[in-house]
Amino acid sequence: MSEKKKIRFNVIDAIVLVVILAVVAFVGIKLFGGEVAGNSASGNYYTVTYYIEESPSFAAENIEVGSSVSDEGKNVPLGKVTAVELGESVMFAANDEGKMIKSGKEGYNSVTLTTEVQGAEFDHGIEVGNVKYVVGHTMTLYAGKAKLYGRIASIEKK
Repeated sequence: MSEKKKIRFNVIDAIVLVVILAVVAFVGIKLFGGEVAGNSASGNYYTVTYYIEESPSFAAENIEVGSSVSDEGKNVPLGKVTAVELGESVMFAANDEGKMIKSGKEGYNSVTLTTEVQGAEFDHGIEVGNVKYVVGHTMTLYAGKAKLYGRIASIEKK
């Protein structure tokens, strides 16, 4: 004779099941359902200016008006280039007396890069693609065919 085993289900089993489902849901939301980079179809337009103290001249010379700009680290599109200004590179080094002096570096330029991007304003700056950007924010940018390391110098509502 074969005996049928009764399946016992109690309160502890229910709690364990709920905890497992909650963990799976949390991981699923973080991996698949959370923020979508670059998804800022609503909001205002902003003029954002980036300042790059030192970039190799060959990279700086490859940025053209109309080129797309994106945040390398967050993979967020940051609009199009509206203006590019090249200047003398800026670096600080100690002189013979130990004082820090500003100087340039041959083969390098400073870059002032102006873009137009759509985003939403928050207390300290703008939010683009669920990423918050503020003046002073340092980042690595792709601008056209160039890769630059700089910071946000200004954010102005258009």
